[in-house]
Amino acid sequence: MINRVNKVFIGKSISRTASAVLYGGSQAAAAGEIFVLDKTKNILAAGATVADTDTIYIAEVLADTYSYVNEAGTSVTGVKKLLFSDPIEGKNVKLYQGRSYSAITEQVVTIDSTSSTPTTGTEYSLRIVYTDTYEKPGQVTQTYRVTCGATQTYDAIWTLFIALINKDPRRRVIASGSGNLILTGRAMPYDVSDTVNAIDEYYQVNFKAHLYSNNYGDCTVTYTTAPFPGNGTWQRVRDAEKKAQSNVGVRNRTVFPIITPTMRTVASTNYGTIVIEHDRRFISADGADKTDRVTTEIYIVSGASQTVNVLNVLNPWMASTPGEFPAIINL
Repeated sequence: MINRVNKVFIGKSISRTASAVLYGGSQAAAAGEIFVLDKTKNILAAGATVADTDTIYIAEVLADTYSYVNEAGTSVTGVKKLLFSDPIEGKNVKLYQGRSYSAITEQVVTIDSTSSTPTTGTEYSLRIVYTDTYEKPGQVTQTYRVTCGATQTYDAIWTLFIALINKDPRRRVIASGSGNLILTGRAMPYDVSDTVNAIDEYYQVNFKAHLYSNNYGDCTVTYTTAPFPGNGTWQRVRDAEKKAQSNVGVRNRTVFPIITPTMRTVASTNYGTIVIEHDRRFISADGADKTDRVTTEIYIVSGASQTVNVLNVLNPWMASTPGEFPAIINL
């Protein structure tokens, strides 16, 4: 949505720097540290409430550095850049929520028979209908056919299907099973490049399986496991970071030269998630006082020591806002 701007902050698995300083040549804060700041953009102490500062900011220390000459004519070098959130006013906070990491679960479908026997010389068809292909709103299907040999059981039929499906280069499921047929949704390498700098967004394979003939006896299709994209997976953090980049002008990812910031998401890393939704006031071009909804997303590597420091500041401040938001724990 063009009126729902997000900013993304990514914290590393590090401890809080003792006596951290954010500004100037004496800066003592590590890249990847996340801080909560008061309305003057100074580090906010744990336990502070809206009575101490009615507005806060989130800041991430970046790895990029810069140099400058101060008012006294002294050269200051190696100062780390800071990424700031939009102002978060206590009275305008609409949501404060946290989620710990949870893994991706792929869809699983199990096909089995309890007692019936297949008919020799009969063709058995299995049709897989993919429902996740948003590029093609119509159904995308693949149909597999095997013929029952003499004295074969359904166990043998499943084995034939497993071999047939797994050698299909266009397949979007993995076939397995012992005494049954198990289909597990999985994006293939030709579907998506699963890297930090991939153009593709992460998505899951959703499908339905149909026994596409009338001679399957008592065979049943069981939707064993529903797909779940997980929380705080590096793929979803990467996608959130990419979307946030579009809000600062990065919109071309297909026409060379591709000029983008260095991605801060780390592959194969798990993240805890903090989401703050809040309204930001602004003066429009016609002079009217308006508000737009802003989302501030904070991702910190699971188990990072600095998570406690961040929550020790955010939790009491959020509890003191008109929304009286409950504390986030166990990230």
